[in-house]
Amino acid sequence: MKRNDYIRLGEILSDKFILAPNIGLTSKQVSFWKSKQIIPFLEKDQKGFLNIPEALWILIVNELAEIGLDTKRIATLASDIWKKPMEEKYADKVLKRELDNNKQLHELDKNWIKHFLGFEPIMDTVFRKEINPFTNAIKTCLFEKSNIISLIYCPRTGEHFFNLNSVSLTSDLNNLCFRKTLISIPLVPLLEKIVGFQIQKREADLDYLSSLENQLRRVLFFDRPKLLEIELEKEGDVKVFTITEQHKKAEELAKFFLNNKLPLGAKILIETRAQGNFKVTIKA
Repeated sequence: MKRNDYIRLGEILSDKFILAPNIGLTSKQVSFWKSKQIIPFLEKDQKGFLNIPEALWILIVNELAEIGLDTKRIATLASDIWKKPMEEKYADKVLKRELDNNKQLHELDKNWIKHFLGFEPIMDTVFRKEINPFTNAIKTCLFEKSNIISLIYCPRTGEHFFNLNSVSLTSDLNNLCFRKTLISIPLVPLLEKIVGFQIQKREADLDYLSSLENQLRRVLFFDRPKLLEIELEKEGDVKVFTITEQHKKAEELAKFFLNNKLPLGAKILIETRAQGNFKVTIKA
């Protein structure tokens, strides 16, 4: 995106223009969830308008409540999504990565980012509240070509992921690796309810993702490798994950695909190695 697009996106996400009745919920429901620490971004006596991330979270809470998830578990998930990134200074890492990796960043913007990173009050009251994996997932839904994004929650462990790949791949990997009951909440339909227009998908992109995933599926399920090494190269960054026949690190492989979007237009290379081993290289 261009610089002005980022500015406009920030304005859209931070603008508070949504009331609970606008998205089919009552103020009484919101007050109850607030009393249970399920809506941590609302102050005790705060009422009124919400921005898009806040409204989306309340709709997610409603989905979880409707399937019977207890308030204690939802409150813990809320803390992990909203409070934990603030405490771990997730926003600082995002801004520093932007400084290091964005070669097209304007010099004026670099200076502003450096200024913000060195000014604790604005980091603590603004950026750490507004930049987290949840808001990043929303940005991807609104601006990326492929928006197959869901919140994946594991009630047994309390873990959550923002899944950037198709439901079928997630299901296959869960059966093979993670092996736990997962709740999947698609973000796009809920976002459409908030913004009031359809967020389009490109069929060509979906076809491409399906083709790439099918190749990985074939290796995992039919070739049954003793050792599988997956190397993902994207924008100069290389991530390597290894899974052994004994599945000692199987959950790591599942989490890798739950947390990493398979890049569109990428090339996949599957190499057969000695003793039933495979190496998969995905290059953007």
